[in-house]
Amino acid sequence: MRTQAQAPQKLFLSIAVRVTVPVGALVVAVSIGAYLGLVHQSRISLLHAKEVAADMVLKLSSTSVMPAVVFGDPEGMQRAMDDLARNPEISGVELWASDAAPADGTDAPLAAVHRTAGALGRPSAPESRRWIEGGSIRLVEPVINPDGKVVAAITARVSTARETTALAQLARQILWVSAGTALCLIFAILWVINGVVIRPVKRLDSAAQRLAHGERVVPEGDAKRVRVEDEVVRLAATFGDMAEAVRDREARLGVRNAELKLILDSVRQGFLTVLPDGTLLPERSAILDTWFGPLSADETVSGVVGRIDPRVVDWFHVAWEQLLAGMLPLDMSLDQLPKRLERAGQHFDVGYHTVSKGEELDRVVLVLTDVTAGVEHQRTLAEQQEFATLVDHFVRNRRSFVEFWREAAQLIRGIGEPTEASKRDLHTLKGNARVFGLNRLSTLCHRLEDAYQEGRDGTAERGDLEAMWGALRERMDPLLLGATGFVEISKEDYLRLLSAVREHSSFELLEALVTGLRSEPTAWRLERARDAIEVVCNKLGKALPTIVMDHGDLRLPPGPLAPFWSVLSHVLNNAADHGLESDEERQAVGKPIPACIWLSTRMRNDELLIEVRDDGRGIAWDKVRQLARERGLAHASHSDLEAALLADGFSLKSSTTEVSGRGIGLAAVRRVVAAIGGRIELESAEGQGTRWSFLFPIRALAQPEADGSAQEALEPSPMSRIKELAERKSHTFEETAS
Repeated sequence: MRTQAQAPQKLFLSIAVRVTVPVGALVVAVSIGAYLGLVHQSRISLLHAKEVAADMVLKLSSTSVMPAVVFGDPEGMQRAMDDLARNPEISGVELWASDAAPADGTDAPLAAVHRTAGALGRPSAPESRRWIEGGSIRLVEPVINPDGKVVAAITARVSTARETTALAQLARQILWVSAGTALCLIFAILWVINGVVIRPVKRLDSAAQRLAHGERVVPEGDAKRVRVEDEVVRLAATFGDMAEAVRDREARLGVRNAELKLILDSVRQGFLTVLPDGTLLPERSAILDTWFGPLSADETVSGVVGRIDPRVVDWFHVAWEQLLAGMLPLDMSLDQLPKRLERAGQHFDVGYHTVSKGEELDRVVLVLTDVTAGVEHQRTLAEQQEFATLVDHFVRNRRSFVEFWREAAQLIRGIGEPTEASKRDLHTLKGNARVFGLNRLSTLCHRLEDAYQEGRDGTAERGDLEAMWGALRERMDPLLLGATGFVEISKEDYLRLLSAVREHSSFELLEALVTGLRSEPTAWRLERARDAIEVVCNKLGKALPTIVMDHGDLRLPPGPLAPFWSVLSHVLNNAADHGLESDEERQAVGKPIPACIWLSTRMRNDELLIEVRDDGRGIAWDKVRQLARERGLAHASHSDLEAALLADGFSLKSSTTEVSGRGIGLAAVRRVVAAIGGRIELESAEGQGTRWSFLFPIRALAQPEADGSAQEALEPSPMSRIKELAERKSHTFEETAS
């Protein structure tokens, strides 16, 4: 009986051993392979994430340090490297110029920070690359200026000690999980074998014995219950494994997110991640809260832009809708978005980087860079350059400059609501400011003209214009104090007067010489006109023409013609912009190169004649007639066409530039000439050139004296006697000069 009882036990044990041993060996092998694979994959993922994060930091730092490299600012370069080295995992960083190393071996970086010993050395090539070296990651990132040229390179060493520690801890966790999972699987297999093989065999043997004794077997329902419980156990084990895998994945993602957050918070740039509908994702730089205050959970990208610079909200909204519509190429749509924002004296450059899934736009990353220091530096340089230019004009021609300064102040006071008179004053101020090198003032005038043309009142632009003029006056008024209390005299005039005194010339002649000192030579005005033409040609990128001046040795009282000299710049602008062809055009039609402009002042009968003539393309009278007809102006005769050309708002240009195209300048010239009592004569043949003649009666140019009497505008007789004296006593001049 004992032998019969032991037989089933041996059978059960044999079945368990034959099934469990190979299955257990397979489970152990799979567990070891899974452990090694997970550890290897975790190492690759951690190091790759570290490389990508470090590469992002270097790319952002190269953008931040670019202005300092371009402007040659060593403090700015070192400050950028110090900001980059704030990341505790960056053990060393160097900024190298893109030029080759000097032959004498004295090569040194532009800026460097070393937390540990050992220099990094000049990179072999200024191109973006990264590699693992020992226990750290080495990276090289080029610094590219706005023209696309590589001007420097950043090389950095990033430690991987934290990743190594995290990987070791993760490996231990994976080992314990793998071992536990293997043991659980072995016990589960034993339990399954017991339930699927041994227990059914036992039940079969027990049932056979009971059947042999005539007893009842196990009910079918009981067997079904056992199979259901087995399935539940297997499902529970599977879900347990899945939960463990999820927790492991979350732990690794947490490490990576913490790393990225540390990197984002260590750079001096703001990052915003935006969904296509304008919703902000929570991933952003901490410096944004410092700049603009905490952002609410329901903040949109339009709200952030409006908080920074309310003036561009509408522009941003329209451009963002255009981006989502996809009607234009992606790069072109991004180019429509605002690139510069301003808030309370701070200036931010904005970059846009898209993330797409297939053909669909998934999100947009906004990168905000504080460029206030660079903007202020450029503004300071521009102010210094303008001040130096003004001082140069003041020294070279004090009377002319003082006249410009007074007239500019009067014009600015007259600029208000967008009336026709205000637009004419603004256009005149813009042209004169450009001649005197006040480019920023000229640009503000152009912006105000744009505002008027767009139907806005230009309140903000007028405020900027008045603020800039106030800053200029603050610097120039001390220099101008008392400048009008002197009479300028040239060396030639001084020698002429000295010679007349020594020769005991007549009282009449001496009076004519002294009185003439209060008048200004027209040569000064023609020189200023020449400068204006050169400024406009440089602005338009045209070759400078030959400028011929003939002043006729005339002197004029400075007051009566001052408004005309001011608006003459409009005629000069038209001559340079409309009249002069390019060298290629002139060569094609057989005209001499360069072009030529003649400026002259002379007496004709009892009138002063001022002429501006060029040998350019001339006026297209057929086009004038067509435009006059379209505007409802008279166009039957040639005089009608001349009147149309001088009408308000009439321009032959189809587009507006900073120089011309608004149809204001010539109308202002017509009004000023008529107010002085003069008249305009115009001759022009298409393809041959244009001659503008401005004639003023001599008596209309008389200027009141301090005692109420009238000074003669031009006295041909005394001037002739002065010339005769100069010719007769030329040897005396030479002796006196020596």
